[in-house]
Amino acid sequence: MNGLLAALGVETAVLSRRVRLFALGALIGAVLIVLATAFLAFAGYLALAEFMKPWQAALTTGALALFLGAILVAGGFEALSRASDQVRVAVRNNTLAKAAPFAARLAVRNPRLVAGAAAAVAAVFTLLRALGSKTETKT
Repeated sequence: MNGLLAALGVETAVLSRRVRLFALGALIGAVLIVLATAFLAFAGYLALAEFMKPWQAALTTGALALFLGAILVAGGFEALSRASDQVRVAVRNNTLAKAAPFAARLAVRNPRLVAGAAAAVAAVFTLLRALGSKTETKT
């Protein structure tokens, strides 16, 4: 995979660093969101406890947290489903995925042409990327 990414002009070390940095930021953000939610729920419990019995305030706060959590999980699954569909369409339309079996047979029969084939694939993707950026319309 690294060879293919290198052939396409992607620096794998930089990409790996960026992915690790993003993962660390996402993890820290998730922890902070959980802490903020806990403090918000406790504050809601304290506010409701002034007007209700404590067990009613706890039940109301828990039910609200469960309801919001269910909505977020359902939304997450919907977003995951859409992303999966988009990936499936992208792979189906990917020129490299369609040409991969032919390229593999060519590489097995003619090992010297592997570098040339990789360069040709990189050139095609570079051209497609350049053409795609010129024809994109902003919505």
